[in-house]
Amino acid sequence: MKRIGILGGLGPESTVSYYLYIVHEYYRRYGDYSYPEMIIYSLNFKKFIDAGYESAEEIRTAINKLSVAGADFVVAACNSVHIVFDEVSNEIPIPWISIIDAAGEEIKKNGIKKAGLLGTVFTMSKGFYARGLKRMGIETIIPDMPDMKRVNEIIYTELVKNEVREESRTEMLGIIDRLVKKGAEGIILGCTELPFLIRQSDTPVKIFDTTQIHAKKALDTALEGKK
Repeated sequence: MKRIGILGGLGPESTVSYYLYIVHEYYRRYGDYSYPEMIIYSLNFKKFIDAGYESAEEIRTAINKLSVAGADFVVAACNSVHIVFDEVSNEIPIPWISIIDAAGEEIKKNGIKKAGLLGTVFTMSKGFYARGLKRMGIETIIPDMPDMKRVNEIIYTELVKNEVREESRTEMLGIIDRLVKKGAEGIILGCTELPFLIRQSDTPVKIFDTTQIHAKKALDTALEGKK
């Protein structure tokens, strides 16, 4: 069984979600306590926000430390930091499993060609997510700027502290409706805190929870070869 390295702290609440999902999903599948070992490197969230997440050297250093600590591969519990994925992934001693690739695989399984993207303004507007999905034949649709700014505000002032407000859920569902009108066949929750607010039961449009998708990919990778 492989040992999982988690780049966390970006923010802390979603890091907890990864850990709990992996443990609980292992219990569900096997019913015992032999879940994979995990090593969490919690990064300084403010430093990454201030740098616009474009801190390739910080990520490279953190992954190297996880490798030295014994991790066999790494997942980053944050969508935005994947802007440096292509730059860093070929310069590290262990594999980095991409959240964008994991999301794209799930979207393709559902036969969806156009997906709406919600996340930080950084994730929605910088184009790295859309480029990654385009390589998989998926078109990305993003909200108009006023909606982007509101999603960003909800993430940073509420969700990173695990504050869930019903009025914010109503606003977010309105933004989802507008993405559907623009042609989105499914919605990517492209921030690992957004699943605190939006659930599949809230809307008829297909929701892709990147936290769960990515954590499942981490567990599957750790368990490769286990019967």
